[in-house]
Amino acid sequence: MNFWSVYENEKLKQGFGEGKLYIRSRNRINLSLSTVEEYGTTLEMNQCMDRIFNEAARYAVATEMTHDLFVSLYDVNTEHSILLRYSEHPDELMLQKIIAQIKRIKNPNLEMRVIGLQDSNTELLGAVDRLNNAFNPNLMEVDLFGNEMRHIVFDMKLGMSFNLLLLNRIYGPHELVNAMTIEEFNKRKSELKFV
Repeated sequence: MNFWSVYENEKLKQGFGEGKLYIRSRNRINLSLSTVEEYGTTLEMNQCMDRIFNEAARYAVATEMTHDLFVSLYDVNTEHSILLRYSEHPDELMLQKIIAQIKRIKNPNLEMRVIGLQDSNTELLGAVDRLNNAFNPNLMEVDLFGNEMRHIVFDMKLGMSFNLLLLNRIYGPHELVNAMTIEEFNKRKSELKFV
């Protein structure tokens, strides 16, 4: 199934962004914090990571995702990952830098995952469209909108995303509902940078 066509059709519908959009072949698997903490690297808001798989830092961890967006581009052939977590649309210079990093990969076979956002904030998806136009990656997952705080683990060996169980247990009803206001979130914003 081509998830790009499903995603594009959803974008054309009236009310896009008002309800949760989840496009994935199966539900995301849970991983406990104890599983990833020894081999994990934290991806904070407004950071971009360019990594080739390394056993010492297998996982990228993005916690407390609310109004920001996580985008992963993973090359199946080389286990090379470009990970972005941003709260404002990347400027042209940063997008060019990200595109240049991806162009360094020889004959890429890219997979993309797009996770995050709340409050119908669709403007951040412009960078996703731009990366799609530049590289035509396979869209593997879309998990957008809704009112839940997300805790995500990206496995840089497998190129897959997982739910992170911070408390090493399954969350109960309403435990992940976001209580952060957009004003509180805006105070945490900064410029996107490579780490």
